[in-house]
Amino acid sequence: MSAAEAASLLVAARRSGQRLAGLPEAVAPGGDEAAYAVQDEVMRLLGLGAAGSKVGANNPSAPPSAAPLLAGLVAPSPASVAVTTANFRAAEAELAFSFARPLPARAAPYGEDEVWDAVASCHVAIELLDTRYVDRARMSPAVLLADNLSNGFFTYGAPIPAWRSIDFLAARASVAIDGAEVKSAVGGNPAGHPRRLLAWLATHAASRGRPLGPGAIVTTGSHTGIAIAPPGAHVVARFAGLGEAELRLTQAQPRV
Repeated sequence: MSAAEAASLLVAARRSGQRLAGLPEAVAPGGDEAAYAVQDEVMRLLGLGAAGSKVGANNPSAPPSAAPLLAGLVAPSPASVAVTTANFRAAEAELAFSFARPLPARAAPYGEDEVWDAVASCHVAIELLDTRYVDRARMSPAVLLADNLSNGFFTYGAPIPAWRSIDFLAARASVAIDGAEVKSAVGGNPAGHPRRLLAWLATHAASRGRPLGPGAIVTTGSHTGIAIAPPGAHVVARFAGLGEAELRLTQAQPRV
């Protein structure tokens, strides 16, 4: 019952806007598998499917982790999302991928080459982080993972032409808020090349009964770090020579 109880608390926090100090020790996931069970239960309680996934890692050899991008919280750029001052509102410039063919469950893990060959397109994207916790920095990795790795909203730009020729380890990314560049980096994704992440995710997703396939979009981590954007802000993520994505943070009424 701990996954159901943890998910119930997280869903209540989503709906009320009242953040949690944490999850009670009795129900807090102690590892990744328990956290993924909480993710599943959150989707069930919300009645939402996954429009895609986010995947990342702390460095090129660290174990990846993933979370669903919930349906209704994903939109093509330019997009808008209602926020309040209570939301975290942390924007990141990312690169996302969609797939040309399904990657179904099977006994053998997926390899990097076959998953890379299955990719249909690459997109500049913005992930807007939010959190159901008062202080996400104090949460354990598993407790953060249970909260869908702090996903709040996601938007992605047009397909990048000739994306297979991109040097993903030397791409210059930036985030601008209301026309002023506030974050930039070259080769800033700590996970390194996205091939490893996509191959791991293909195996992970298939093993959990949600295989990647046509229509799924996968974002592969921040290239810039976070930029806090105020309500009303216009956020633009750019990758030099590749394209951009836009997100407007409209002012919502605070929940009472």
